[in-house]
Amino acid sequence: MKSFIGFSFIAAAICSVATLEIPPNGSSRIVNGPYAVNAPYNAYITYIDSAQTGFFGGGSLISDRHVLTAALNIAGYVRWEVGLGSTVFGQLTKQISTQAIAHPSFNMANRANDIGIIILPSPVLFTELVQPIQLPLLGRTLPYENEEGMIVGFGFNTVNGQDRSDYLKVGYQRVIADSRCVGIYQITLPNHFCAEDALQRSNVCNGDLGAAFVVPERGVKTLVGIASLITHNCDSVNPTGYTRVSPYRQWIRDNAGV
Repeated sequence: MKSFIGFSFIAAAICSVATLEIPPNGSSRIVNGPYAVNAPYNAYITYIDSAQTGFFGGGSLISDRHVLTAALNIAGYVRWEVGLGSTVFGQLTKQISTQAIAHPSFNMANRANDIGIIILPSPVLFTELVQPIQLPLLGRTLPYENEEGMIVGFGFNTVNGQDRSDYLKVGYQRVIADSRCVGIYQITLPNHFCAEDALQRSNVCNGDLGAAFVVPERGVKTLVGIASLITHNCDSVNPTGYTRVSPYRQWIRDNAGV
């Protein structure tokens, strides 16, 4: 069984928030992804601990005050800088939050219940560039096996690069069989699923954990997964493991009202 990047790796990789330097061996990017068109729900998250060190990940706007992300971007951290509203990194509009909720049963070791909510200090104004994304209906389990979804994130231009991409990247993956997924990650079914791109080999990496897996449910973009698990090498061959949003719909409603 291939291992996955856990808390020990992230803790070793955290960097000065003032410079946000990326570890030399960190491939924090959507691998093999072209530039993305507008994804108005997408959030870029810098998470910071009490020692003023941190790293970065992804998230999704689900209301004017709430960003859905992975619990690993929340547990152990005290401050979150959330960037919204652009496919150009330098043009993101940012808010700093000191309120976030990780799922109470989150387990860093195996990423069980890897879901959390960041609460923004001020409501955001919805525009063409800033919009919440739809969540699955209560009682509806998504996505389906072999269904294609989209992932977006900011990241490096090259695998061994040191510069974050100035532009949002996009990748497309298909949901694979659970039997393959459990052979790679210590997942909990049906609360996790895996997806891969067997053609272009687009994939997420460490700096994009927490980003959304989005499918066109009845013609509407719907957030059905949260990037949670990647292999050590952040390669383009192994699939990404996602927290399935559907089992947590009531929890999200209870904590975010959506």
